[in-house]
Amino acid sequence: MDSLEQLRQEIFAQSPTGEQREAIFSEEPEFLLRAAPGSGKTWTSCRRFIWRAANWSHPVGGLALLSFTNTAINEFKTATIDVGRRDLLSDPNYVGTFDSFVERYILAPFGHLLTGADKRPKLFPGPRPGDWNNRRLMVWKDGANGWKVSVPAWEIVPYPEGTKLRFKTSKSSDVQWTSKPFPSIYKLLSIGFYTHAQRIFWACKLLNEKPHIAALLARRFPEIIVDEAQDTNAWLLFLLNTLHEKGAKITLIGDPDQCIYEFSMAEATTLPNLKNKWSIPEKPLSQSFRCNNQIASAARNLVCNSSFTGYGEAIHSLCKAYVVRETSKEWSDSISVLRSLAEHSDIGMDSAAILARGHGQLKKLQGETNFTSLEGKAKTMAEAAFLRDAEYDYHGASKKVEGVLRELTGDDPLWQTIDDSPDSRECQSLKLSIWQFVKNKKRLPTVSIIGEEWVQTVRDQLKALIKEIGLNCTKSVNRSITTKGLKGKKSLPLFEPTRNSIAIRTDTIHKAKGESIDSVLVIGDSKFWNSVMRAVEEGANTEARRVAYVGMTRARHLLVVGLPKGHCDRYKEKWIGWGFKEAPSWAYEEK
Repeated sequence: MDSLEQLRQEIFAQSPTGEQREAIFSEEPEFLLRAAPGSGKTWTSCRRFIWRAANWSHPVGGLALLSFTNTAINEFKTATIDVGRRDLLSDPNYVGTFDSFVERYILAPFGHLLTGADKRPKLFPGPRPGDWNNRRLMVWKDGANGWKVSVPAWEIVPYPEGTKLRFKTSKSSDVQWTSKPFPSIYKLLSIGFYTHAQRIFWACKLLNEKPHIAALLARRFPEIIVDEAQDTNAWLLFLLNTLHEKGAKITLIGDPDQCIYEFSMAEATTLPNLKNKWSIPEKPLSQSFRCNNQIASAARNLVCNSSFTGYGEAIHSLCKAYVVRETSKEWSDSISVLRSLAEHSDIGMDSAAILARGHGQLKKLQGETNFTSLEGKAKTMAEAAFLRDAEYDYHGASKKVEGVLRELTGDDPLWQTIDDSPDSRECQSLKLSIWQFVKNKKRLPTVSIIGEEWVQTVRDQLKALIKEIGLNCTKSVNRSITTKGLKGKKSLPLFEPTRNSIAIRTDTIHKAKGESIDSVLVIGDSKFWNSVMRAVEEGANTEARRVAYVGMTRARHLLVVGLPKGHCDRYKEKWIGWGFKEAPSWAYEEK
């Protein structure tokens, strides 16, 4: 048996469905694979990559497999190694995120050509005090009382609007410009920096101005597989279109019904539009390995994919999709139903989650948040403490603390050393110091303590951290970390958590995307559910409708949807008609 046949048999031994086999072994160099929730989209993408790379027919170049998260990339790499083909992960092939692809193959080697600079650009690490004083890095907008307010270049986000280029700020979508901010972000690039939000814009501009680079890139990667393609935003769409026009064949794998990142300029129409523009075939991937039949049957009423099916019958008669008439602002009715049904169906609460439409519901569920009234660096430090205490996001908390340190000590030459040598001992030592600071609740105080005490503790501990690292502080810590904004809340905890009688994971729907969870409660306010119902009735493909669908299809065995009583009273029969069951009365009573 030759190596290719052996590889085929290894893939077959993993029991792919007929639809998965068709996608993996298809001889067509490009197509749209429309993959339903839990249908093994990432698994199929990886096997498609392995098979195409092992059967490479092009005389030059390699195969690129791109996705949006490092989690997916790690899964690709692990699966490739597990079938004994680690060699496929090396040049000329490439497996990585879109961001790393853009940096490695476009901006790192060619980005300096945009400004004629000698220094190749890199990701902006954060502002130094001198950057704030550089007027060429500032854009001016109208503020209150007729005052002009400066917006720094690193807060400018370029975005396309039709055929025109527009700009907004990363902190507010209310401020928008046409061409005014361009000189400031151009200046930022000329001194060697771009932000995460500007990176893909500069890459697209470069390929547009220098089409021979696009042609070389298309020759370098004559075939590209894009995982989670529904999340492709307008700039990435331009990039893919440019490479396709230069000859690259592109396989798109994704689900338009799971496009929930409109705030990142992703659009649900992208995949169907590309399919038509490129005249490529569509293949289905419709069977879920996650949701049981009853959950899949109920949830698919929210979208247009009528072929979406579950893995089979439920493992228990209580494992279904339910709606709850919620009378509490803290969703205590829905939580009671989730807990009761999970326990009586023998699923338990080990893998259960409450998924909220937005941060508003999440914060109500988690407790009373007082730190949002803080201002400036004090608020940033409070957000870091909250990320650690409530969301266990130590990495996110560390990044926020580092940002504050950079603003307080930005003229210190250590930052330049670290930015130039991210693998150096100095960089590792600094990262470790910040990590230890974040992990220690006596150093970065918990948000459960009183506001006045919290601010003073942060001041003292930041001074100690700056001294410990050996940085030179150019701004007063006491003047930078203040209680301004707390008003009458100085004697209150920055965050007062609400404790359920049983610990349940709480997250936004966006954060749980891609996961499989045994028992799920999806919550949202009346405005959200009314907009979902209106979109379904009118046949409108709105983001609210898709967000609800994504939240529901995280559930493996048990799905509970918490509906505020006003919405439930009006639309309960509609939900029942879709296949959702009314939660049994005994489940409400077991508090």
